[in-house]
Amino acid sequence: MSRSLATAAQIIFIFLALADRCVAGEKPSGFDFCAPPSRPLCIDAPVAEDACDAQVQAFIKTVFRYRECLDKETQRAVREANDVLEAWKCRTGALTCR
Repeated sequence: MSRSLATAAQIIFIFLALADRCVAGEKPSGFDFCAPPSRPLCIDAPVAEDACDAQVQAFIKTVFRYRECLDKETQRAVREANDVLEAWKCRTGALTCR
């Protein structure tokens, strides 16, 4: 059941992401949404131990993928900020550019 909910959530997110880009009419900036992991439902509800163990292991893997995504997005945002700053300095004459 949780797998079907996750799949449905992914489909909805993809739809919203694509719809947002179409409505805005802008070129995407390259941002990749990093979906935070969801706490396993079995932690707060009585579920068989082996079933909960599988959910917890999946959660841990998701946490690591989330951290990697955040790291990549942070690096991309810093590169974009540096590019903007350089372009601004070129425009204002504070930096000699080609």
